[in-house]
Amino acid sequence: MPRFFFEHFPTETSVGQEISLPDAVFHHAVRVQRLKSGDACILFDGNGSAWSATLTSIDKRRAFARIENKLPTPTPSPFTVTLALAVTAAERMDWALQKGTELGASSFLLFYSERSHAQLNETRQERRSEHWRSVIISACEQCGQNRLPQLSPPETFDGALRMAEAHSVSAAPDQNFPSPTCGRGCPKGAGEGKKFGVPALRFFLDANASQTLSEALRSTQIPPPPKQAFLMIGPEGGFTADEIRAAQTAGWQTVRLGPRTLRAETAAAAALTLVQAAFGDLEAC
Repeated sequence: MPRFFFEHFPTETSVGQEISLPDAVFHHAVRVQRLKSGDACILFDGNGSAWSATLTSIDKRRAFARIENKLPTPTPSPFTVTLALAVTAAERMDWALQKGTELGASSFLLFYSERSHAQLNETRQERRSEHWRSVIISACEQCGQNRLPQLSPPETFDGALRMAEAHSVSAAPDQNFPSPTCGRGCPKGAGEGKKFGVPALRFFLDANASQTLSEALRSTQIPPPPKQAFLMIGPEGGFTADEIRAAQTAGWQTVRLGPRTLRAETAAAAALTLVQAAFGDLEAC
């Protein structure tokens, strides 16, 4: 069934009510997909909610739809992944954002590295950011994701490291697992006042790293499971030695994907797939 992103969906809309479709939805539904009166579709607001609807009337400039039902809200994945992507050439950047959205990235942290070729001025950056958002919206419409991944304006490399650190919030202690200093047989009250969380995973892709991402993931598959991961992917020319050292100093774990050198957009999709299969909502084979 066709799906359309309806930004600022009227929150007080009730089942059976007719609503006017925004211009962007009208264009996509009527001009692009050629829907007619009586055709069904799904409208989602980008915040996790979606409604089934039926087109009721269409004229040259407007279309109306009747809300049939509010769809059940899927349970969010307990594991979130942020893709930190160096800005690359237009088509490659679009591909990375599209596939990252389809594979379940919860947010994108963009940055310029020393070897990034596409350094944009403010005006071009604003237009490019709007385009990137449209790529993410289209991917959500295609893949069934009702929540838009967050997209931040491009940072410097050091700024991206700081943002990841600021957003690396350890998960709350899991009561099903003993704390690192106190087993299940500890006396009541032992260790009170201490908080033990699950640190976020931070993987930095470097083709010359000593261990693979798969090896690193296997080493972390002990309870309690992580709740958050960051994956940092470099530009076409890779990271510089200074950037690698800075990431290691900041606590990132350098990993490689295997014996072949992948394009930046391919590396992003491959790394996200491995991490989602290990801890997220993508089932491993």
